[in-house]
Amino acid sequence: MYKRICLVVLALLVSACSTIPERIQVPEGTNLVSYQDAASKSTQLAGQKARWGGVVAKIENKAENTVLEVVYYPLKSYGRPIAGDESIGRFKVYVDGFMDPMVYKVGRSMTFTGEFSGLEEGLVGEHKYVFPTLQNANYYLWQDIQQVDVTSVHVWPYDYWSGWYPRPYTRGVYIRSTGRATMPAGAATKPLPVKTERAKQ
Repeated sequence: MYKRICLVVLALLVSACSTIPERIQVPEGTNLVSYQDAASKSTQLAGQKARWGGVVAKIENKAENTVLEVVYYPLKSYGRPIAGDESIGRFKVYVDGFMDPMVYKVGRSMTFTGEFSGLEEGLVGEHKYVFPTLQNANYYLWQDIQQVDVTSVHVWPYDYWSGWYPRPYTRGVYIRSTGRATMPAGAATKPLPVKTERAKQ
């Protein structure tokens, strides 16, 4: 019984995560720019589509759009970032309209599909940084995976001589949350070697 419940839970999770969310899909056959290529070949690749994801490090609402600074992490097959202790860099995303910073909080996992517009100079703290940048981006906010408790009852056959009797007990299935990736204080962000070049307006 317990194994059957586990299989059902896992099947539901797999089916829910088997395809890329519609909001960040692109037409079949679209060549997507990788983060690494964007950073090293920005001039040749400006204007092409990209799908990047990671953990929100900063969000700023402006008059007509919202700018997010994101710590880059590679994506799973269905588009969710694989957060870890180290990242190869950061990127900026420009999204049309207002995004509530209480919803799209620092530390949340997001994936973006947009137009790579080049490199943009900025700061991380007081450190000068060059950000690969996406414009006019669509986005998907990944929800936390909640811990799931499964209670199962095993019934043992009663035996007069040995005194076996039905004994219920509880076991838990715990699914670790990966939706909200908190960045450790010592987590390293390794900037890629990039040419200093401002994004095209």
